[in-house]
Amino acid sequence: MFKPLRDKILELAIKGKLVPQLDSESAVEQIGPAPAKDEVPFVLPEKWKWVQAKCIGSWKSGATPRRDNAEFWEKGTVPWLKTGEVSNGLVLATEEFVTEKAVKQARLRLNPKGSVLIAMYGTGTVGNIGVLGIPCTTNQACCACITDSNVVINWFLFYVLLAFRAFLIGKASGTTNLQNLSKDKIEKIWIPLPPLEEQRRIVAKLDDIMGNLERMDQAYTELSGPMAKHFKNLVLQQAISGQLVPQLDSEPVVEQIGPAPTKEEEPFALPKKWKWVRLGLLGSWKSGQTPKRTEQSYWVRGSINWLKTGELNDGVITFSEEKISQKAVEDLNIRVNPVDSVLIAMYGATVGKLGILSKPCATNQACCACIVDTKLLANWFLFYVLLAFRAELIGMAAGSAQSNLSKEKIESFWFPLPPIEEQRRIVARIEELFGDVDKLLEWQQFA
Repeated sequence: MFKPLRDKILELAIKGKLVPQLDSESAVEQIGPAPAKDEVPFVLPEKWKWVQAKCIGSWKSGATPRRDNAEFWEKGTVPWLKTGEVSNGLVLATEEFVTEKAVKQARLRLNPKGSVLIAMYGTGTVGNIGVLGIPCTTNQACCACITDSNVVINWFLFYVLLAFRAFLIGKASGTTNLQNLSKDKIEKIWIPLPPLEEQRRIVAKLDDIMGNLERMDQAYTELSGPMAKHFKNLVLQQAISGQLVPQLDSEPVVEQIGPAPTKEEEPFALPKKWKWVRLGLLGSWKSGQTPKRTEQSYWVRGSINWLKTGELNDGVITFSEEKISQKAVEDLNIRVNPVDSVLIAMYGATVGKLGILSKPCATNQACCACIVDTKLLANWFLFYVLLAFRAELIGMAAGSAQSNLSKEKIESFWFPLPPIEEQRRIVARIEELFGDVDKLLEWQQFA
């Protein structure tokens, strides 16, 4: 999500535009030959210099001691790093360790804490950057720089290489599966070098900004993951308790339909104009059937949509895999539910799943459909209330091997009923808020 912002901030940093240049700081002396004008990608501030990477530290790749020599690996105590463990940040641990004998005989360099790393090849890791938080050796695919602290701050070099990461990967040669950056290519890269004190100020600024972005990224990820579900549940809880939209004086009080619940039966207190009503009084509920598979006249050249509970998707249902014939409907008294009917799965692995029909449809026996009384109830309000109460509905299901919710239990469920116009306003607000969360989830896929 925040990668473009990170990249822009790194670009400003390496161009000398993130912190001000101070008159009190002296200009950098040229180390090694100066580049030709066509060798550098942009103009630097007056006191900065372009310096080749080989002039700011000692670069060395590692090696993999022979796996068949137990003396190189058994009881090893020296950290040994693979490129897969370099992940554009601080390296604090390794999966494997080698022995002192392996360090000597395989000519491994023990890079000190603070060394800067680049993955030179490896699928998905080439160009990854790191800074050692521990003394460490590396495999041959990793190049480490022991920086000259009189010339460059190790974390400044880290951020420069991170900013140049796409450029570094572009320098790699070889096949798609194994691109090789090579130590020689790394050492020839031109590094923009500010005065040391400015480097420290740049690093401090970047640490602060990147830390904030990391926290924002974590919060964003949490919101678009577990928090998205929590947020939607919170919206639904506010909706069914009358807290999502204001009650309007212009809207009438709901008349009590059927007997009112006792105080013990009320799940919670409702706004003054709302009423608790048995769900069966707000529409016509009916389950379906599965015509005999052996009766071909019920299935061959069927033209009537027939839905199974596995096709319920907690949203608008736009298809059905199978169709039945008019004969099956007539012989078995199967109801063809109209558009906008609300469905709930009564048993099976999908118990509690919901749907709203976008076309006329019959269902199997595990699915119960409601044709709502539109004078009393908005179908989408019913849908969202059932969604809010799904855990309670599933909890009402009886049975061991296969929990069964049953039509009778659904119809006896106490339903919080607002004025019809308030229902419509609640639905509009839910869809607005859910839409915002869904956009967040969609954006994260491309972050």
